[in-house]
Amino acid sequence: MVLLRELDGAKDYPLVIHPVGSDWERQVRAYYTRADGTLNIDGYYSEMFGFTIKSSDFESGTSDSDSDSSGNDSDCVIISSSEFSSINPNNRSLIVADSVATISTSIKISSRFTTYEFVSTFRQAVRVSGEGGENRVVIDTVAVGEFVTTVNEQEPHYFYMYTHVLQTLHLWLPFNSFECQLLRVMNVAPCQLHPNSWAFFKAFQVACEGLDLVPTAGVFFCFFHVKNVSPHSLISISSQPNKGRFSLYASNFKIYRDTFVRFRCGEGFSEPMFDVSGNRLFPFYWSSSPRLIKGTRTSTLNEYERLAVSALS
Repeated sequence: MVLLRELDGAKDYPLVIHPVGSDWERQVRAYYTRADGTLNIDGYYSEMFGFTIKSSDFESGTSDSDSDSSGNDSDCVIISSSEFSSINPNNRSLIVADSVATISTSIKISSRFTTYEFVSTFRQAVRVSGEGGENRVVIDTVAVGEFVTTVNEQEPHYFYMYTHVLQTLHLWLPFNSFECQLLRVMNVAPCQLHPNSWAFFKAFQVACEGLDLVPTAGVFFCFFHVKNVSPHSLISISSQPNKGRFSLYASNFKIYRDTFVRFRCGEGFSEPMFDVSGNRLFPFYWSSSPRLIKGTRTSTLNEYERLAVSALS
């Protein structure tokens, strides 16, 4: 049903019916249990038994749905290298359209994670970090009336992330270097990306791992581009024309918007948000100026990246 399941050898999504009481079944049940304790039967069985997802189930006709359509690249320019930090050495190759976006207040969907009990239930069912880090990643509740565009100017800093995206795509905290690099060069917070864009990140990494390649932003944007930087919607990534490598991830991603929580560093564990020098690994809060990256100048890639592009082509 989903390409990611084929790429990773179905390690996390075995093509079998999971018995009631198994770890997978408990995770699925926890997610599809409503706040009033009732179970969303349709969603539960769709996830458990892999019922076919029809094209009509996609979020269509909205500005934040992903597709393989491309926009007009006539206004593309090479972004100045001075606009990137020294920890992103290959960002000079990216082609960026002159576009400025501002934050809109129209994204006003509240989170369901407003109580400690709900967060605790999620943590019992789903791991969010690797070995040794689970107990040091702090997940806080979200206040009623708090939205993903909220910016916190005080310590401690945190970032929002959709639990459904972490759970479904098996993303772990801290984000790896490639994921942090893409967030930096796009200048977006984790919650600002459409789930299908995260799925493209994940699929690209799985493909590179299988081919023994090191993924970089320059190589990634040879095959993908930022579709839109609309001020009132999530940022979407699409395949470059005639360079599609993966199908869209179709797994109930239209019910994720109320699943965001606050993530922050536990005591003595700064890795999820800061590097060894104390610099932010990525934008924590909703960005007013995401970069509309339209591709890569292949002539500026180093030899290794050019070979990686050739292998993936």
